[in-house]
Amino acid sequence: MEDKDLVERAQRGEKDAFGLLYQKYFQKIFRYCKINLKNEELAKDICQESFVKAYKKLKDFKTDGQWSIQAFLFTIARNLIIDHSRRKKEASIEDYENLQSMEDPYEDSERRENIQKIRTVLSKLEEVDRQIVILRYFEEMPSLEVAKILGIKDGALRVRTFRVMQKVKDIYESLYGQKN
Repeated sequence: MEDKDLVERAQRGEKDAFGLLYQKYFQKIFRYCKINLKNEELAKDICQESFVKAYKKLKDFKTDGQWSIQAFLFTIARNLIIDHSRRKKEASIEDYENLQSMEDPYEDSERRENIQKIRTVLSKLEEVDRQIVILRYFEEMPSLEVAKILGIKDGALRVRTFRVMQKVKDIYESLYGQKN
């Protein structure tokens, strides 16, 4: 079933339809929260709060194609993360290790080293630039949705993405002295 149909059913009060949206997007929203927060429990809390807020605001969500439910959920999660960061005044980044699934604890050291390099490079970026990389390349979201989540125009996002990826390359080369 398509998201639009599920949203419309949920807006009519069908709780099982919202439950299906929850099941579909929980892992993505949780992963996004976890990469932006320092601890897993906090990420779970923010993720849950995102869905509660989305449920409460669902009646105002328009299924006319302007926004996807995915962009709607990510925007809520992002705003909650920003609110939390302002309260705690902490800027952090969590690596993507073990975020997609439980992995073998004995994974090879080269992979762990690469994850650490990515983590280091991302930590050197400004917050919005880091979010662009996370949403576009880790979450594989279309640029139009990323632009809506970050509150910038799609054309500006495309230009900024190009510049951010150049910055990532430059940071990587300056830190590790090799091209990739």
